Amino acid sequence: YVPRRYLDRTRTTPMGPLQDETEGEVTVIGTITDVNEIRRKGKTRLEAWVEDETGGLKLVWFRRTNQVKRYIKPGFSAAFSGKVRRFGRSLQIAHPEVMSLARGEAQDIAAGRGRWVALYPGNRELEKVGLDENSLRKLMDRLVGEYINSIVDPWPADELKRLGLPDLRAALKYVHRPRSEEEHDLGFKRLKFDELVMLQLLWAWVRRRRREARKGIAYPRVGETTRAMIEKLPFELTGAQKRVLREIWKDMSDPHPMSRLLQGDVGSGKTLVALVTMTIAVENGYQAALMAPTEILAEQHYLTSHKFLEGLGVQVELLTGGMKAAVRRERIARLAGGMPSIAIGTHALIQDTVEFPRLGMVVIDEQHRFGVAQRLKLTDPQAGTRPDVLVMTATPIPRSLALSLYGDLDVSKLDEYPPGRGEVTTLAVNGETGRDRMYADVRRRIEQGGRAYIIFPLVEESEKVDLQAAVESREQLQRGPFRGLQVGLLHGRMKMEEKDEAMERFRRGDDQILVSTTVIEVGVDVPEATEMVIEHAERFGLAQLHQLRGRIGRGGHDSRCYLVGYPPVGETARNRIRTMVRTRDGFEVAEMDLRLRGAGDFFGVRQHGMPEMRFADISEDQDLLLLARNTAEELINRDPELKQHPALKREFERAMLPRANLVDAG
Repeated sequence: YVPRRYLDRTRTTPMGPLQDETEGEVTVIGTITDVNEIRRKGKTRLEAWVEDETGGLKLVWFRRTNQVKRYIKPGFSAAFSGKVRRFGRSLQIAHPEVMSLARGEAQDIAAGRGRWVALYPGNRELEKVGLDENSLRKLMDRLVGEYINSIVDPWPADELKRLGLPDLRAALKYVHRPRSEEEHDLGFKRLKFDELVMLQLLWAWVRRRRREARKGIAYPRVGETTRAMIEKLPFELTGAQKRVLREIWKDMSDPHPMSRLLQGDVGSGKTLVALVTMTIAVENGYQAALMAPTEILAEQHYLTSHKFLEGLGVQVELLTGGMKAAVRRERIARLAGGMPSIAIGTHALIQDTVEFPRLGMVVIDEQHRFGVAQRLKLTDPQAGTRPDVLVMTATPIPRSLALSLYGDLDVSKLDEYPPGRGEVTTLAVNGETGRDRMYADVRRRIEQGGRAYIIFPLVEESEKVDLQAAVESREQLQRGPFRGLQVGLLHGRMKMEEKDEAMERFRRGDDQILVSTTVIEVGVDVPEATEMVIEHAERFGLAQLHQLRGRIGRGGHDSRCYLVGYPPVGETARNRIRTMVRTRDGFEVAEMDLRLRGAGDFFGVRQHGMPEMRFADISEDQDLLLLARNTAEELINRDPELKQHPALKREFERAMLPRANLVDAG
């Protein structure tokens, strides 16, 4: 239970020289000379005047005045901390932190012998049992004093010395009773390390357990069908694709189950890598399954797979919730027969009625969109043999987050674009003044043969309102700047057949413009699309903006992405838009996204079933994260069962081992 912040009692500010507002907090020491309780319009505030030998200022409380006035009385001396603000003619501190002074403490502070004072987070439940901020601080001070020496450090002293970290007793003293900023930082460094190293020990333990498991599949060969498919491709594989396929084949030829994360920017060729991987499994007599988060994306994967495997004798099945029951039953029956084939689908693949007797390869696309339980259901062995697992994401993941969330997985990265992709220029547009000129530019490029997406945000809380905005805007665009052109509409509430028809019209060019909500964010591939207009860009996250931009420039034509913002645009949204204009590098975008949002919100990390960080900040503590990873790896390799570290083993088994089953979900 650590302090939420500290009062710096190593120095105080005399009241007399204070002439104006202060940027940060100040601490003044003085005596209350006057107190007034003011009631107006049913509200109460408490005002007090505090003085020292140089001057005075006002203290104001608007809340909990009954509690405060028990001790804020004339003659009461204390230290008062807070931000100084000017109100009318006087300077004041609203809701100051109040610290009563021990005998001689004022003289100690004046002489530079003051200390940092810890302030702990309180709440109403604590207040109900009499623990307000002052009494909570006194209780914590007592606990630290009485029990600190009973703390058992799970880490050996020589290991801590090598790592440059204090022992746990010293670290806790530094956190609760720091005498300097250096002590404070060192104490928290140890707490952060403990948090990070436990997670990294879990990853190291899981990786070792997987390496030792003998229930995987060792694929003996890459067959003629796979080679023929690659030779049939109308383009050469990129160097990155070849490198990643070598990494995957090394895993597949090994008897241990593969657990690999494939991350690559939009359009880097992940689908083709997955298709080659699944074809190898099928050629070796196994079934392969690819699970996608949406029906549109599943159908896109199906069409791509069917095109590249046509005439090569590999059966590809599509299974989604939206298909007719009779067709679905027929395809489920074929899968249950165990015939080597590729099954592509949505959550429909993990329904109880679907069986894979010879499942050898599982590919999970945009894996962060699936819950842990859903992923486990597909990757759990159904016939005693664990399938190889390849999880893919088109949202580039910063290295620090990958080490934290996917530390159990081997990581492959596609960091090279296939040849023939056009340049994409990103432009920021002021929606109040620049829309007309932008739409004139878009129309001119459409008349030259391009096609355009116009994207509207869809926020869950106001889905109907946003949906209506997309529908109405489509009608206005058809009547206004795009008069004479065909404008289609696509949104999440349409039936599957309607979505398919809308996308097909856009692919064929029957509609030159597609007004859509973010349903087209992932997986839609129309090479002729060169224009992307994102309305209310300030309402989108960086990852989403980057995904949407990835829908254009796929056919070799130079393209433009317009980010239309409407005032007022907050500073965070401005930073997102600036990042998009500055770079197309998905990994740079991801690093900025992590800094802006923090690790807790990136990807919806809290859904992963992994512990949240209380002390460490993944984006700020990358050096410490790498130290924790290297330490954990060395320790598990040297002492796999942690027999030489019994205290550490107990803590690991208590805090982390129950989570090991979640990890196997990928």
